[in-house]
Amino acid sequence: MRVINDITYDRRQPNGLALDLYLPKGPARASVLFAHGGGFYKGARADAAVTRLAQFLTDHDLAMASASYRLGTKPEAFSPADRRLIQISQTRTANSGLSVSSRLSGSAFEAARQDLGAALGWMRAAHKAHGIHSEKVGFVGVSAGGIAGLALAYPPRFLPECPRPDAVFAVSACAVQPWRLTPHGPPCVLLNNDRDKIIRPENPRLTQRRARGVGAPVKSLWCDRKGHNAPFLALLEDRDPTAGRPYTDHLLTLFDAL
Repeated sequence: MRVINDITYDRRQPNGLALDLYLPKGPARASVLFAHGGGFYKGARADAAVTRLAQFLTDHDLAMASASYRLGTKPEAFSPADRRLIQISQTRTANSGLSVSSRLSGSAFEAARQDLGAALGWMRAAHKAHGIHSEKVGFVGVSAGGIAGLALAYPPRFLPECPRPDAVFAVSACAVQPWRLTPHGPPCVLLNNDRDKIIRPENPRLTQRRARGVGAPVKSLWCDRKGHNAPFLALLEDRDPTAGRPYTDHLLTLFDAL
């Protein structure tokens, strides 16, 4: 695996926003964007688990970029009109039956969605320069990162348009705007557990019910580990008892179409 660190993908922010690009030894058939968790207020793009995921994907001829994004963005960062739209959506989330923290659907969430959309755009524009055959980009997000990925796949109508991923694997996450699910979005897979106190199991179940109701291509997986961060370790280490195969097989199946 080859690694190119600290590539600036967006210079519009005061200090720029960067990503680390992980490449297979030979050509890559497509690429995957990884987004870390942290509730949109903390977190970092590099750690041991991220490296393990990158090694797995590059071993299967996929490039992976792990991107930083703005954290703790206040409403004042947006125009008055956009602030109003964010507030309306945040209120609708609160009234949708979800039991998630309000900060997971507010201004920090929207800033992350836009930043990660910019990272997707950079990956599509730069794929040839890095020996990546396809401009298609999958998305893996953990917790807040998964929430942002699902929002990129099924975006708001009136806020700034962002590039959409071609597939999303969301870990310890749910759709915080489930009314935006449609039959015409990219395929998504959610991996959660029944003992998560941050993204409680009723939230991904609500996402799945809404997806079934409208025919959206969204699938739910469950693991036996306990805790909010446990599903990411399950993805890296465990087998899905219902399917009799590793959770990583679900990941590769999702990204086979890239």
